[in-house]
Amino acid sequence: MDTNRITGLALAISPVAALVIWFIMGFGLLGGVGPDDPQKYIAELGANSTAVKFLFPFVTLLFLIAVGGLGYIKKSMEGGSGSYIAGFAWFLILLGAAGQLGEVAFTLALAEASNNATVAAVAAAGGDAVAAATAAANSAVASSMFAGGQAIGAVTTAFSFLGFALFGFAIWQQKNFSPILAGLMFVAGIYTLLMCLVDYESPLVVIGYIGIVVSFAWLGIGLLNKKD
Repeated sequence: MDTNRITGLALAISPVAALVIWFIMGFGLLGGVGPDDPQKYIAELGANSTAVKFLFPFVTLLFLIAVGGLGYIKKSMEGGSGSYIAGFAWFLILLGAAGQLGEVAFTLALAEASNNATVAAVAAAGGDAVAAATAAANSAVASSMFAGGQAIGAVTTAFSFLGFALFGFAIWQQKNFSPILAGLMFVAGIYTLLMCLVDYESPLVVIGYIGIVVSFAWLGIGLLNKKD
């Protein structure tokens, strides 16, 4: 299997699978509750902490596989008219991806603390003062992890999507893929960048993710159809 085919499959399959799992988590596991309702979101993450520990890192890995595919495309553009912009875009995407791992780590810590708080609160209902203190402490930790994770997520996602927008511009400039695809990447990137600056907790942020996932899949199909 050649590199084009491997990269094409990675771009076409992994981000779509990640998005599907993300929607299953959001609507099935968390009951449609998102970060825009912090108290319920923290409670739902705690109630499903075991699943969260496995699914959040797995979804992140799937997206990182797709990001790795962009690295191959960036390399193939070297020497072309969009090479410099693609290189800078790739740098921003890598910075954002590294930071988003921090957001995932905060989310896992949040889920664990929220679960511990719930368990301690049950014990505290029987009059256990130590358990009551433990529940309060874990609730405070969960809230802090939520705030920290959202702050990191907003900044690093903004970096990543600015990178995606610039990558789309580089593709448009070099004309190595469809200009419509390049435009979709640019618009989805700028849209999500603005959402991160205005209201990162809004459910509307997902529109930008859908746009980028479609772009990834389109890039993958384009690679699969290319002949060496």
